[in-house]
Amino acid sequence: MKRKASKIDYSKAFLPRKRREQFKDCFKMNFSTLIKVGMMMFVSIVPMIAFSLFMDMLYGSLVRSTEEGLQETLLIWHYGLNAGLILLSLVASLGLTGSIRILRNMIWGEGIYFKQDFFGAIKENGGKNVLFTLIFSLFYGAALFVFISFADTVVAYVSMLLFVAILFPIYLWIIFLNNVYDSKFFVLVRNGFFFYIKTIGWSILGSIVILLPVAFILVPIDFLAVKYGVMSVLMIFFYPTVLLIMSLYSAAKFDQYINKDQFEDYYHKGLNAD
Repeated sequence: MKRKASKIDYSKAFLPRKRREQFKDCFKMNFSTLIKVGMMMFVSIVPMIAFSLFMDMLYGSLVRSTEEGLQETLLIWHYGLNAGLILLSLVASLGLTGSIRILRNMIWGEGIYFKQDFFGAIKENGGKNVLFTLIFSLFYGAALFVFISFADTVVAYVSMLLFVAILFPIYLWIIFLNNVYDSKFFVLVRNGFFFYIKTIGWSILGSIVILLPVAFILVPIDFLAVKYGVMSVLMIFFYPTVLLIMSLYSAAKFDQYINKDQFEDYYHKGLNAD
C-alpha cells in the first residue's frame, strides 16, 4: 500500500523555523485530520464511557435504595469504578498510541495515510504502551487506595499529588518517547524521568490539563447527558489540540537533548532551521 501524498507544500523554504510556529500551520492546514484524531480518541474511550455510565446509574440506584451501610456500599462502588477504569484504560492507551503517531508525522511534514499510520503505530508500539499504562494505572490504584483509606489527611492528598505531579507526567514522556525511538523498557523509563526533571513545570501543567476532563468520569453528576456530552466534546475537539501542543513541545525537547547529537535525521525535522 502506498503512502498517501500530502496535499501541503512542505518545501523547506515554506516551513516554519521553530516548533512553536508550527502550531498555527498544523491547526490551519490539518484541521480535518485533528478532528479524525479526536474521533479515534473518542472511540478508544467508548468502553470507559459505557462502563462509567453504567456505574453512574448504579450509583443513583444505591443512593435511593440503601438506607443502612450506605457509606460502606459507596466505598465498594468507588473501588469497582476505578478498578474497571484501570482495565479499560489499556484500550484507551491504544487510541493514544495511534493519535500521537499521526501528530508526529504531521509535525515532521510527512504525508499522512490515516488508517495505515494509526493502526501501524498500534502494531509497532501498542504492546509497550499498554504495559506502561498498566503499570502506571496500578500506581494510580495504589494512590487512590491511600487517598480513600486516609481520607481528609495529609497522607491522602500527598498520595494523589505524587501521582498527578510526578508519576503521570513521567508516563506521558515515556509514551511520547516510545512514539519516536525504538528503546528498551528501562531506557524509556530513565529518559522519561530525565525529561520530567528538565521540564518539571510544563510537565506538571500538561498532566493537569490532560487529567481534568477525565475527572468527569470520576464525579457522580445527576445530569448524565451533560456529563457525557461535555466529555465527548472535549475528547473530539479539546484533546487533539492539547496533544498537538504536547507533541510540538516534546519534539522541541527531543531536538534539544537527543536528536542534535544522536539522531541527525530527526533534528529539526519538519522545520526550516539549519
